Amino acid sequence: MTIEQKLSVLESMTQIADEGGMAEGEAQLLSNFLPLRSYSKMADERVFLITGGRGAGKTELFRVLTSPDGFKHVVSELDRKRYTGSQQRRFIVGYITNINASSRSKDFPANEIFSSYAKEQKEERITCLWAGMLCYVLLREFAGEPGLIGLANESLGVELTEILIQPDSCKQPRLWIGRMEENVQGWELFFDRVDDYFEQQSLQIYVTYDELDRICPKYSDLFIYIRALLNFWYTHNNRWRYLKAKIFLRSDLYNSRALHFVDASKMRGLHMELKWDSPSLYRLLIKRLMNCGNLDVETYLADIPGLYEGQKKGVLGYIPGVSEDVSKCLMEKMVGKYMGSNPKKGLSYSWIPNHIQDANSEISPRSFLKCFLFAAQDMYDNSSEVAKLQGKYVLSPSRLQAAVTKVSVDRVKELTQEEYGWLENLVDRLRGQTMLMDKMEFMHYLEVQAWPEAERDELPGTTALEIFDVLKTLGIIQETWDGRINVPEIYLHGFGLKRRGGIRRPR
Repeated sequence: MTIEQKLSVLESMTQIADEGGMAEGEAQLLSNFLPLRSYSKMADERVFLITGGRGAGKTELFRVLTSPDGFKHVVSELDRKRYTGSQQRRFIVGYITNINASSRSKDFPANEIFSSYAKEQKEERITCLWAGMLCYVLLREFAGEPGLIGLANESLGVELTEILIQPDSCKQPRLWIGRMEENVQGWELFFDRVDDYFEQQSLQIYVTYDELDRICPKYSDLFIYIRALLNFWYTHNNRWRYLKAKIFLRSDLYNSRALHFVDASKMRGLHMELKWDSPSLYRLLIKRLMNCGNLDVETYLADIPGLYEGQKKGVLGYIPGVSEDVSKCLMEKMVGKYMGSNPKKGLSYSWIPNHIQDANSEISPRSFLKCFLFAAQDMYDNSSEVAKLQGKYVLSPSRLQAAVTKVSVDRVKELTQEEYGWLENLVDRLRGQTMLMDKMEFMHYLEVQAWPEAERDELPGTTALEIFDVLKTLGIIQETWDGRINVPEIYLHGFGLKRRGGIRRPR
């Protein structure tokens, strides 16, 4: 294998991870998307809540579902028929806030408007706000169907219907929120009749919600909106058969004590969690390499037994099989069987997942892919090092090890610059400290008074213990059996922490 061919493979590997997939066109979105077997539960009409950690693929799944024929790309035909029969399904956007993801985000109120209603702490009003937005979405989506518009006129009244059907009305709740509060029976009747209307047409409608963590700038304001939306659909989930929801939500928000939603036992069968195991992560890597459009990469992969066997390229591109042996062969070809010259260095296949899992043993697909991206970029920038690799190796173990550090820094940077801005101050204060740390000492760093007064409203709690619980839920820290605090490697380097020793096992 020539040095030029190796560099060509490495160059394609530097493009396997996007920044959340927001700028992708539909073709690239589908070629990058890997439908997991666990997604079959998406076909269950009872399931309305889908949770996952940051980078678990919630928004990518949301975008595929709301794209043309998206449901067919996510769930196999067999599972679709098993769960929902042969009726037609349509996924429509009930709420989204990131304007880079969809032009539909401009349909909904700005963050400042949501914040103003959150200050009142009136959950009944927030429920009416969600109901009004649902009315708007349905009226706009089916504006060309006189039958549905007629139901709205009869149930909501002509005046309210005319307001809600206007293009910019959803962005101005002040135009209709009062009327929605005065006419709860009317909009409840409207939704009941809409459900009957869709049944007559054998049409299953799924209203999808994403990015609820960005609905308000203030962390504490999020929960009244999330709780009201979950309660709304939990209450109506069994009442309506053809009007359903799929709500995508961060796991830490769903598990937060501040949410005060129904207990987990009542949510069995209604909730699914997005999780990735090592075989699925390697399948995602292989799929993105298989579909990158580089002939040198296709040639490089071609002699891996079983990788292309029986594969047909459709709208999703090549989809690799589920054999774990294929992934192990790929790693042996790219890196070698071990992360060094002997087994003591660890198997290359398991080394990366072991080093980038969080304290909850979960792995973000984005972080996994970026390990290979950063390692490939370093190798590509140092072509003399590539020339020294034997055979068909394209990555060195040392570059993958360095990539884990970069991924950690990148992960923490993403957290502090996006959803978890309050973490930045904590990162600055913890920098240079050594793990494992006594819990009492660690709790001092979490005292609310340690943050500047102007930043305290952004904190996910009003006490050190509440902030501690959030860090545990996020998988940033874990508490050992002997009362010390550990930070996994995926966050250790990004926090600028050092580690002395490991976790002592109980006797």
